[in-house]
Amino acid sequence: MEVALVEVKSRGNDYVAKEMGGGLGRRLKLKGFLRGGILNYMLRARFSAPPILLAQLAGIFKARLYRVSTYYTSNAADIADGTDLCIALTSMVDYRNELNFIKELKSYRPNLKVIALGSFATAMPEVYQEYADFVIIGEPDSAIMEILSKGLPREKLIFSQELNNLNELPRLDWEPFILNKRYALRPFSKELGVSIQKSRGCSMTCNYCPYAAFYGKVRNFNDGYVIETIKYYVKNFNIRYFMFRDPNFGENKKELLSFMNALIISGLKINWSCEARLDTFSFDDLKTMRSAGLSYLITGIESSNAQLLHNNTRRSYKKEDAAGKVALLEKIGVVVQANYIYGFPNETEESVHNTLAYAKNLNSMFASFHIFTPQPGTSVFNDFKDKLFQVDWQDFNYSRLVWKHDNLSKEFLEGMFNRSYIEYYFRLKWAAKHFNKLIRIF
Repeated sequence: MEVALVEVKSRGNDYVAKEMGGGLGRRLKLKGFLRGGILNYMLRARFSAPPILLAQLAGIFKARLYRVSTYYTSNAADIADGTDLCIALTSMVDYRNELNFIKELKSYRPNLKVIALGSFATAMPEVYQEYADFVIIGEPDSAIMEILSKGLPREKLIFSQELNNLNELPRLDWEPFILNKRYALRPFSKELGVSIQKSRGCSMTCNYCPYAAFYGKVRNFNDGYVIETIKYYVKNFNIRYFMFRDPNFGENKKELLSFMNALIISGLKINWSCEARLDTFSFDDLKTMRSAGLSYLITGIESSNAQLLHNNTRRSYKKEDAAGKVALLEKIGVVVQANYIYGFPNETEESVHNTLAYAKNLNSMFASFHIFTPQPGTSVFNDFKDKLFQVDWQDFNYSRLVWKHDNLSKEFLEGMFNRSYIEYYFRLKWAAKHFNKLIRIF
């Protein structure tokens, strides 16, 4: 059997990252011909995260000796003749383009079976039901393995069981992506990498986060499983950068320290990045992580207002703790990206301005801003159904206000979103602090 794994390429000049937001994706295009244009270009040119879900499926097919080709295209005619099964990854932020791809593919190849899967297909299977032959709901690993054992089912909707023992999965297969020059890239780095995971799922209770909604309880890959995967890509493809796609890296302290020690003992000379809460770690933990190769850390600070976070079941950082740990990480050579959210329920213009001021004061190398979005599938979504503007799922992209806020206008929030990026990156204080890194980058 010949299998095609497809990430449908977005059309246009927006920055689109389908791997972000729990697989629902992120889309933005900043306004402003000069400064906005520069930032738009940097985002498109300097950051990439091919979907780890497709690499995991490629590993499953490879272990069963199926031929796999991967595609990053919006042109259905690119799918090779002789393909028997096409698996199309879905996202919320580019769903119309994905639907058009599937419709076009089925018009060319009516007998070709197409499976739609991913976070958006899980949350809203009805969007794809009319055009795809099958829609997988949930993490697709177990469903795909059952299809390979028993064949395609009669039912159009396939409910996939969550795997408890991740170590039974075959190794991620990034080889077909590498052949197509699809690498993981972090901002302003020339290192070509691949994504990897130490864990799936998240134990945090943030009611607005799609990771917890779609990936369930925390499950860990064994240290040895992950180390062997890293060794394989170092040895066979000279990969030296690994992007950990865990929703909350290292939240289990015992697992974290065991893995850090295993990485250090292995002697592997690699760099890696992760997304994590800073208050998970002590100062000594962060130093150990740096010794093991940590080079880039993304952390969700979200808001300077602790009460807003508490109201959304999110544990806030102590400001002095966040500032101290960011300072330590930068001192020992780790680049920090801090993420912020505007427009929480009950937020005011004052609290939005305070969060931007806090972000500028923390002054991390990178900052990313988002608008609070009640995503389908999250626990908070039902609370906002009656407040939604005219629904276009593609607008649920963290850069637009999609619901009627009690205190803030759409114009204010979307204006502050755009303004924040411009003001943050075009400051003398930011340029002065990060001057040496900027010189090396450019």
